[in-house]
Amino acid sequence: MPARSPLRAKATRHERRFIRTAGFFRALPPLVKAGLPARLRDVSHRARSSQAQWFFDDPRLHFEAWWHPNTGRLELGLHLEAEPALNERIGAGLARQLLMIKARLGQQLDLEPWDRGWVRLYETAAVEVFDAARIKLTAGRIAELIAVIWPMCQELRISDAKIRETARE
Repeated sequence: MPARSPLRAKATRHERRFIRTAGFFRALPPLVKAGLPARLRDVSHRARSSQAQWFFDDPRLHFEAWWHPNTGRLELGLHLEAEPALNERIGAGLARQLLMIKARLGQQLDLEPWDRGWVRLYETAAVEVFDAARIKLTAGRIAELIAVIWPMCQELRISDAKIRETARE
């Protein structure tokens, strides 16, 4: 068996994959909503060909399923894309609770600062096929992430509002 060239292996790993995902992302929202506790079913959503997002009052603070075709991975998680100060405060609060979050949702979650002062709490998984089983699995996982993480975000935002109100007095 001939040895594989390291250059060829690297090129293969980063090649762009063309996979039709629009139907997958359009199918997720009703299943996510159905999987949420009643108190969280007023979630809004938007779906595009390579991602879907779920949010409550501020679409800049949203949960997202995002296909990365260059790596063949599906990212699921919370994206904080508001102003950097708010993102940092919520992110810092989540960091303080990260052990508990990982105990409930799994050790594969990462919390990190991201582009433009954004923060994300996310996981990725390799995906080869976007079939009915993957839709069901992904919708269930997004619902689980929302049910555990969103109440924490709400508490952190309430605390943040109280801090700002006290600072103005």
